[in-house]
Amino acid sequence: MTKIFMFVNVDWFFLSHRLPIAEVAKDKGVEMTVFADFTSPHENNEYKGFSFLQSPIKRKYSSLYSSFKEFIKTIQLIKRERPSVIHAVTIKPIILLGIICFILKIPFIASISGLGPGFSPTNFLSKTRLFIIKSIYKIIFSSEQSRVICQSSHDAGILLNNGLVTNEKIIIVEGSGVDLEEYKFQKREMHGPIKVLMASRLLKDKGVREFCEAARKIQEKYNFKINFSLAGPIDYESPGYLTKEQIAEMCLSNKVEFIGNRSDLKDILAESHIFILPSYYAEGIPKVLLEAAASGCAVITTEHPGCRDAIIPGKTGILIPPRDIFSLINALVNMVSDRDLIESMGKAGRLMAEQKFCVSKVIEKHYALYQTFNKDK
Repeated sequence: MTKIFMFVNVDWFFLSHRLPIAEVAKDKGVEMTVFADFTSPHENNEYKGFSFLQSPIKRKYSSLYSSFKEFIKTIQLIKRERPSVIHAVTIKPIILLGIICFILKIPFIASISGLGPGFSPTNFLSKTRLFIIKSIYKIIFSSEQSRVICQSSHDAGILLNNGLVTNEKIIIVEGSGVDLEEYKFQKREMHGPIKVLMASRLLKDKGVREFCEAARKIQEKYNFKINFSLAGPIDYESPGYLTKEQIAEMCLSNKVEFIGNRSDLKDILAESHIFILPSYYAEGIPKVLLEAAASGCAVITTEHPGCRDAIIPGKTGILIPPRDIFSLINALVNMVSDRDLIESMGKAGRLMAEQKFCVSKVIEKHYALYQTFNKDK
């Protein structure tokens, strides 16, 4: 049986973005073990088809010494268990596991779900960090047994243009997919207030401030029947996080209802008319945009790598420039003024999700790649 080790930076990211891939492991004849930094307890018998364990790699960087200890613990684990393939998701696992696989000559798959802030340096320190990252990527992706999964042609292009990987090693998988049975299309009531939702991690560069300010200005200037809601978790581990106090003040002063981090997002999306994500965060295709489309929401998002790949402009939603509140207001006014447009975009979004972003297609692409390495062995 093929033994796959998947390393993800943190448990909640795995559960929200990669869980379906692991769940079908046993049915695919794969012995799958997932390692992540746990933020809450997990009983291994909670998860069928795979093992879910605390990773020796911590999500947050604390010091060079601690990273070295994590590296030693991880290489000891890999040498002892000798998996058939290692699949690393997000930058820190990619770097550490990439080096280990290069040394031990183990097939290696890196999932780059957005290149992250590291590829957008702003000062000498971040430029030095990027130089180091690029140097490591060039080494670990030079192995014939390495592959890179990208969510967008933009990210693939950056890797290719920097000479970090060759074209034949890149696989494009458009997003993490969406479960079409969980996120179902539901016909909306179009005569009452229009429900507008933003849901994401509450970071500055996800566009939370822009969303809130646009909500206030629209409510001050127009007489639309419209309700604005903001959902999502506080993520103190990420750069650019917003505190609970900042979110509370921002929502109160801009007439936005903060509904917190919700486990019932599928139900909230099913009742929302318009979904907004004014992000300028360096990420892959945001899964929440796929969930919004599958649920039948009209979408407003930014002309930004990843975000722009999740809609068909003019058909399933509207693209706006990043950090542009004026364009966000205009796009929203255009939608709210034409309820038939909201309805048609919602239907087109559902059709797009069915044709392009079904999670089963994402799963099949991953297991086809795993099987390729298995045949090589």
